[in-house]
Amino acid sequence: MKNLKIYIILTSLILVSNVFYAQDKLFLRNGTTVICKISAISENTITYKDTLANSLANTVSKKEILIAEFKTGQIYIFGSTEKSLNTTIDLTFETREQRKERKMKEWQEKEQQLPNGILGFYPVQIIAGRFTVSYERLFANKTMGVTVPVSLTYDMLSVLNALSTPSASSTGTSSSTTTNPSTQPSHSGVGIISGVDLNYYHDLKPELKYFFGPRFRYGTAMTFGGIEYLSFQIQNGIMKSSGKKITNTLSIGVGFFKLSEKYANYPGYEPNQVYPTCSITWRLGFRL
Repeated sequence: MKNLKIYIILTSLILVSNVFYAQDKLFLRNGTTVICKISAISENTITYKDTLANSLANTVSKKEILIAEFKTGQIYIFGSTEKSLNTTIDLTFETREQRKERKMKEWQEKEQQLPNGILGFYPVQIIAGRFTVSYERLFANKTMGVTVPVSLTYDMLSVLNALSTPSASSTGTSSSTTTNPSTQPSHSGVGIISGVDLNYYHDLKPELKYFFGPRFRYGTAMTFGGIEYLSFQIQNGIMKSSGKKITNTLSIGVGFFKLSEKYANYPGYEPNQVYPTCSITWRLGFRL
């Protein structure tokens, strides 16, 4: 019998505790805590009911409220100005879509304060015979960008061949060079490739943009035998911002290239032909 009484008392305490913690709470500026059910929020007041059955609604000014805690765990701190109070109202019952819109708006407002210039480097292109630096200028609230790249090109294939082919002095014998007419001769020295990109940007989510646009290049590619060519591609890619200074851009381009008249009859190429081309480009950028 004694154990039954203890069980009833403990059960009652648990139920009372659950009821207490499952209600909304208002923390007033005078130090009072009100356990209640918040029923309405207006611009300047909060309406609530006590936890007792058939209790009447009470309305208090927001100026008297310091913190409102909902039974879902959401906590809102009411500021001292009308503007901050209105902001809190907007956030109280926001949906997932509203939250996405708010986050995007906050990012766009933050982005407008960032510099419009991006200095770019292309580390992967170094092993392909190009050292490239670019500058992009953003316009129209950062929805458009014009990029001007400059590449210093060199014959990476001849460098690799020189490293992989034993020299005559190392073997102790002389050797003669045989030229295969179907292969392109190696070229020493450097060349220049430049052009322009026009990018159209669209926000996918905060700090992540999709872009597309035309890309033009003209210059001398030393790795491919020192050919002089003009190329056109349409590129698609994404740009990820990291903090206030760093961006990472990855794009895929598809298009064509055409040799200049000087190289139209170059070994391995048919005269006056247009050839398909594609590219994968990674740019590490720094906002200036």
